[in-house]
Amino acid sequence: MNQLHQKLTNKLNKSSAKLLAALLSLSVISTVTSAQVLTQTNKDLGHGYRFQESKQINVSGRWHSNQSFKFLYFDKRYLCQCTEFSISPSGRYAIFQISGSLEIASFNRDKLRVNNHPKLPKGKLKQVIWSKNEKQAELHIQAEESAVGNASDLKEVIKKRVTLK
Repeated sequence: MNQLHQKLTNKLNKSSAKLLAALLSLSVISTVTSAQVLTQTNKDLGHGYRFQESKQINVSGRWHSNQSFKFLYFDKRYLCQCTEFSISPSGRYAIFQISGSLEIASFNRDKLRVNNHPKLPKGKLKQVIWSKNEKQAELHIQAEESAVGNASDLKEVIKKRVTLK
């Protein structure tokens, strides 16, 4: 009886070991298929500004899409997560639109200060034209909605002048 008990215990231990090995293999495979690659690039824009892009790339066969995150920095200071921005010719000012919102802000390098511009019309920042003294700029903003209300119409571009602090 004792020998029979030992044989059954050995078989059970071997079966348990195989099951455990199979589960560990599945765990490793699962971890590998959900792995992500993160790449980061930096581009020097001059005058102390830099643009950083981080890309998250999912392994093929996954339902997730690839994601890209873009950031604007002045030296080591984070200014925004944004794709639309303009830096004045001397680098004293930067105007940018924060990703995921219609908020437009500006940065003064000499004062190291960000100013929001809530009175500007809501829409996508399309272009910035700097004045000679750079303290003023003309912003071209694509309106959030068509003035006529017809989705097939081209959206109106609004021009607004701002004086920066």
